[in-house]
Amino acid sequence: MKKYIGILAKIIGIILVMILAVNIILPLIKRNPDSGYAKELKQTVFTAESGENVSGGRTKEKKRERIRCIDDNKDALLWRLRMIGNAKKSIVLSTFDLRPDDSGTDMIAALYTAAEKGVHVQILIDGIYQKLFLEKSPVFQALTAHQNVEVRIYNPVTNIMRLNYRMHDKYLIIDDSMYLLGGRNTNDIFLGEKKTGINIDRDILVYEEQEGKGESLQQLLVYFDTIWNEKQVVKKKAGSAGNYKETYKKQYHQLEERYQTLKEHYPDIEDYKNWTEDTYEADKITLVNNGTQAARKSPKVLQAVEHIAGQGENVVIQTPYVICNSYMYQELKKIAEKAELKIVLNAVEKGSNPWGCTDYLNQKEKILNTGATVYELMNEHAVHTKTVLVDDNISIVGSYNLDMRSTYLDTELMLVIDSERLNEEIRNTEDIYMEKSKEVKPDGTETEGIKYKKKVLTPEKKRFYAFLKIIIRPFRHLL
Repeated sequence: MKKYIGILAKIIGIILVMILAVNIILPLIKRNPDSGYAKELKQTVFTAESGENVSGGRTKEKKRERIRCIDDNKDALLWRLRMIGNAKKSIVLSTFDLRPDDSGTDMIAALYTAAEKGVHVQILIDGIYQKLFLEKSPVFQALTAHQNVEVRIYNPVTNIMRLNYRMHDKYLIIDDSMYLLGGRNTNDIFLGEKKTGINIDRDILVYEEQEGKGESLQQLLVYFDTIWNEKQVVKKKAGSAGNYKETYKKQYHQLEERYQTLKEHYPDIEDYKNWTEDTYEADKITLVNNGTQAARKSPKVLQAVEHIAGQGENVVIQTPYVICNSYMYQELKKIAEKAELKIVLNAVEKGSNPWGCTDYLNQKEKILNTGATVYELMNEHAVHTKTVLVDDNISIVGSYNLDMRSTYLDTELMLVIDSERLNEEIRNTEDIYMEKSKEVKPDGTETEGIKYKKKVLTPEKKRFYAFLKIIIRPFRHLL
């Protein structure tokens, strides 16, 4: 018996080593930048010499798509509800983290109501957060069972050899006329009226007056169709779907009551018509992505950012945190050699991601050595926004964090938007953030902004970060 136990233990040990190697060591082997994509970038709308889409040029194409920037969490929920409430044919929701908390359940109630009206609803969710928060949620199971709802899971956690490859996209598409894309997850941390324990983020609403004519909308629809049909995406079983109305009668009644309350609180979510009046024209919008496969990826989003930023003179990068390898530092250095580069990130004292804060403590000197000026932001709430500004007309907004996970492992989407009005609007926000920050120059010189509020880490927090500084080093590529 002992002999067989020993053999079994060795087998289990070998399996564990294999899992460890595949999930921790394999992602260390980074894919090189895509040389074909680099050539493609030189021929696309990102090239200044063609007169399109970067500083120094202007597209001559007819303006079509209209935009609105959404930075407030309460507004972010309201605009989502308006979009869903006005859907006539189809809804696509792709999200990294949907939870059945207050705002998440509001969204589920709105999606259920749309499905009841005959709208075809497709929902794509990352496997880890589906498992953590939705697997046992009665209201989500009820939504999944509805005949007009399809739910698919990106890279379910049952595939233990691919645990690190996540879908980080966040967008909502309505019919063939509008979409919303940004960095917000679908829960109380990012949506609704909650005042504590929240993050600030940014969405871009894109509206097309001529249905089916929006160039970036068509790009997003193609992207969604590709990822929806990826081999690592599986259909979620609806359970009792044949008799779903009776099986989930209680949950549907709850969702109907909740939606009625939403209509009382937000009276225009089904009658809102001012899409044109409350948006403004963009010269051009282009979607960039890292690829849809649940596997190691080439750093295409970072390649695009460097290519565009490298043609500007003034560049601001807003990111929750910075976790870079040598290639990423090199790309930042390329930008800083051509332009004045500023990086705005959460100060360690205020950041909501302990891994990102800890890595900054370890890597601060390397970040400054790129030539960038860093602004350590002390905002009231942690800022989860991902944005790059290039000169006075280009804004790049979406889900991409300046870290190795976003660069090599996760799916990511960013909109490259040519609009002086949007650029100015975001720059005004960044100026406020910089006033709330400690400015750190490449030579280490520190200057506190006029609205900077100093906060001292507690001894417990200092010990916590000192401990993390040691243990994260082998795993920082996964954070």
